[in-house]
This record gives sequence, C-alpha cells and structure tokens, in this order.
Amino acid sequence: MLTDDASLQKARSKFLQAYEGNMMVCGEGDDVWYQRLWRTLEPEYFDAITQEAQRYLLPLFKYNQS
Repeated sequence: MLTDDASLQKARSKFLQAYEGNMMVCGEGDDVWYQRLWRTLEPEYFDAITQEAQRYLLPLFKYNQS
C-alpha cells in the first residue's frame, strides 16, 4: 500500500468522486443510510473511514495477492 502524499491525495480524490457522484451517476453520499451516519463528510470522518477500510479490506487484498 502506497503511503506517499501524491498517492494518498489521488486516493482521497477518487473516494470523494465515488461519494459525491456526478451528473450521470449518484454518489454513495446520496444513500439515506450513509446520511444517517454523517450528514457531511468532515475530515475526521474521512480519516475514520480510511482506517476502517484498511482494517477490513487490506487483509483481503493481501490474501488475494498470493
């Protein structure tokens, strides 16, 4: 997993694109259940989401690399 600033900024940008959506596709932020968790995406929420994603998804990624 890359942890340099450029990679982290690119990952954050992709995350925000998926969360916010665009004119053609609704983002995950439009989901009513996500809105119950957080109304707006604050920096501390982004950090918590990132930590939990690493906790749950990184082991799966590592397992599938074998």
